[in-house]
Amino acid sequence: MNVTFWRRCETLLKHVNHCCSSISRSSGNSGSLSRAQFTRPPLSSVSYSVHRHFHLQSVCRANKSEEVKDVTIPQTSDLEKSGDIEAAVNTSINSEDRGRLFAVVHVAGSQKKVTVNDIIVVESSVFPTVGTRIRLEKVLLVGGKDFTLVGRPLLRRSVVNVEATVIEKTMSPMMLSFLMVKRRRVRRLKMQKTNQVVLLINSIEVNSLET
Repeated sequence: MNVTFWRRCETLLKHVNHCCSSISRSSGNSGSLSRAQFTRPPLSSVSYSVHRHFHLQSVCRANKSEEVKDVTIPQTSDLEKSGDIEAAVNTSINSEDRGRLFAVVHVAGSQKKVTVNDIIVVESSVFPTVGTRIRLEKVLLVGGKDFTLVGRPLLRRSVVNVEATVIEKTMSPMMLSFLMVKRRRVRRLKMQKTNQVVLLINSIEVNSLET
């Protein structure tokens, strides 16, 4: 076994010597490769591309600054515009021909668009007894014929007042939900009812904006 191993080593060394001699003949040197083949390429092209990139960025920034300088600023300030808008809205609110008011209120996790004498149904059980008059505090929007006030997210209590009356507390119709899993003998039938409250919108009042 040792004889075979050493014979294989000798054949391997012969192959290595043959490869080295062929490399030395092709390169023209005796047994070693030239050092010039492992030198790095010059960095002039890389540096030129980086310099050109930054040069283009500076040119673009200069053009942007020139475009900004050419923009004309209006003389009327934002405060004057807001004052004119508030005056026009107050005039529309105080006039008799302001139309039928509407509002968007947030009640029991849902939003409702309401007007006077509307009846809405809310799924909740925390409202007071039947006949109680309540005020809806969360008003998101109110509007008329020529104006619309939008809250961010809610309007102030001093600006709008929406009142409603609890006229009924009842249960929703029966809702059925059925669950079936194939080949597992799973069958589930669930019957459920939710509490509901019926509200009557009595009034929607809007006051003048504070200037």
